[in-house]
Amino acid sequence: MTGFGLLAIDLAVAVLTAGSWLAGSVIAGGLLAGPSSPTRGRLVLGLAIAGVLGVAGQAVLGGRLATHDWSFAQEKLLFALPLSAVAALVAVAVAGRPLVAAVRGHRSALRPIVPTVLVGAAAAGVAGILARMLVGYPLGIVPAVSLLALTVLATWLSYAQFAQLGRRLVSGIAALTALVLVASVGLSWFGSVAVPGALAETHAHGPATHGPAAPAPAESAGVSVEELRTPEDAPGAVQRFELTAQQQSITLASGANVSAWTYGSMPGPEIRVTQGDLVEVELRNRDIDAGVTIHWHGYDVPNGEDGVAGVTQDAVLPGEAFTYRFVADETGTYWYHTHQVSSDGVKRGLFGTLVVLPTDGIAENLDVTAPLRTLGGSVILGESDRAEALDVPAGESVRLRLVNTDQVPHRFRLDGVAFTVVAADGRDLAGPKPVAGKALRVPAGGRLDVSFEVPDSGVLLTTDASSRASLALSPGGKVVPRSDSAVGDLDLLDYGARGAVASLTGPNRVEAKMVLDRDPRFLHGLPAYGYTVNGEVYPHIPSIEVDEGDVVRLTVANRGWETHPMHVHGHHVLVVSRDGIRSTGSPLWLDTFDVQPGEVWVVEVTADNPGIWMDHCHNLEHAAEGMMMALAYRGVTSPFEEGGLHGNRAE
Repeated sequence: MTGFGLLAIDLAVAVLTAGSWLAGSVIAGGLLAGPSSPTRGRLVLGLAIAGVLGVAGQAVLGGRLATHDWSFAQEKLLFALPLSAVAALVAVAVAGRPLVAAVRGHRSALRPIVPTVLVGAAAAGVAGILARMLVGYPLGIVPAVSLLALTVLATWLSYAQFAQLGRRLVSGIAALTALVLVASVGLSWFGSVAVPGALAETHAHGPATHGPAAPAPAESAGVSVEELRTPEDAPGAVQRFELTAQQQSITLASGANVSAWTYGSMPGPEIRVTQGDLVEVELRNRDIDAGVTIHWHGYDVPNGEDGVAGVTQDAVLPGEAFTYRFVADETGTYWYHTHQVSSDGVKRGLFGTLVVLPTDGIAENLDVTAPLRTLGGSVILGESDRAEALDVPAGESVRLRLVNTDQVPHRFRLDGVAFTVVAADGRDLAGPKPVAGKALRVPAGGRLDVSFEVPDSGVLLTTDASSRASLALSPGGKVVPRSDSAVGDLDLLDYGARGAVASLTGPNRVEAKMVLDRDPRFLHGLPAYGYTVNGEVYPHIPSIEVDEGDVVRLTVANRGWETHPMHVHGHHVLVVSRDGIRSTGSPLWLDTFDVQPGEVWVVEVTADNPGIWMDHCHNLEHAAEGMMMALAYRGVTSPFEEGGLHGNRAE
């Protein structure tokens, strides 16, 4: 069973178990005050037995979850299960005989302690649910003690009421319970505003060091991100581009009119260069009040060219300009977008594509880039929100570059032809073979290059994002019928020929873990249902700290209910395994990998590009709500800050 399935079943069992104890306590309390009823006594006894079985079921599920990943089971096995087990044992020991006697019609056997221990078992179950849903991973000492105290107080309060010990005592216990609850929430709020985040410390002082660390290499010792830029004397033929960020009213092919933010067109102008060129892009901001930048998604530029407001530069405000320079040393399909309030800016249209061609060109005759974007409720494939067709002669070879610029994963389908996936996230695949009848699931931010020859009947590109937007490539531009013949997704982990690179090597290995979840948190001092990494939200998530040359083995586990496309700036990661199953196809180098609910990915990355690099979910709304941190090289600092005069927002 998948990790997601086990998590869902475990939560359902926990809720039903707590509900059984609670229902039993309510009925037992009624028996205590009312007439004898063997039927109701049997019901209470049955509910108690169901509660005991539920605790046993949680033990089995907890063990299964631990085999998936410890982060899925930590708070269950170390807190929820022991607490529920103790409460269940006490309930059986104290209430067992009286309940059996009640079934036989002996109402006098019931005492206030009987419904009380059932309440205690219910409170323990609820505490376990809160540990799962409110605290998450990792469960620390303070929240565990708080939940334990609330369980004890709830049990005491119920006994005071069942035993009718007086209004004053009941009020006192209730007030103490409220005090513990308020203190727990207050402590959480104070931590969210009073403790500086790891990334904030990085900006001012360099990465915080947890324990002894190897000396940083000289080239990254005490260096600012402003110094980590492309040298003025960098080699290459200079290719200059000008992009002007502006508000525009865009009329789509369907006639729909949308208000957009663009880099001059929708999508932004394609930047197409040749490997070895020196790319120089001047960004100007005409009237985007929130400010803009350009982040080169998937392209491993020097850190100072990365375009993250508040980390590598200040946001470019109206009337200002900033020039990016980098050597196009890697071929492939990439894209660019703003990284200043990107959850809003990219959604409004601040993006475009970047294509770097090999010096000797590509093997195909025709090269087509097809970015996918949802804008103002309309889905745009390429440059159109309706069915379009290209006149391509039969037998012509085509490279189709699929780019998902949306917030969520999408499936691309090619009808009418067998195709070969030749590249993923800009990196060529080894030994790819033609496939047919498979959909291509592309994460938010991801890219796939496919190659095929156009048959006489033509080829149709569609997506799951729209039934209207499509692209036909056919002789004479004729209509190609949609067949939706794809069954299942192509799994790139076992696609292509296994290469020599199965694991990375280096002088020093760093183990890091990211546990993804969604929990109630204080985000910038305000209550929010935040997206967390290791239980924290940005900027309180500690950075992954490295020295140049380190090999980082990163485990990413998704405890939540939503997909998280994780994107590491400045580096490509080598996929090692997913859910314990190793990658057996072509070495898979990605800059954005989709961690679906309940999945555990293991990837490796070589720290070969000094800087302070964002590592975040590329569902940009998730990043804005906390799922964002940094891969930070020791000795690298930044003079830029969140907020400030430029209103910098790194997400």
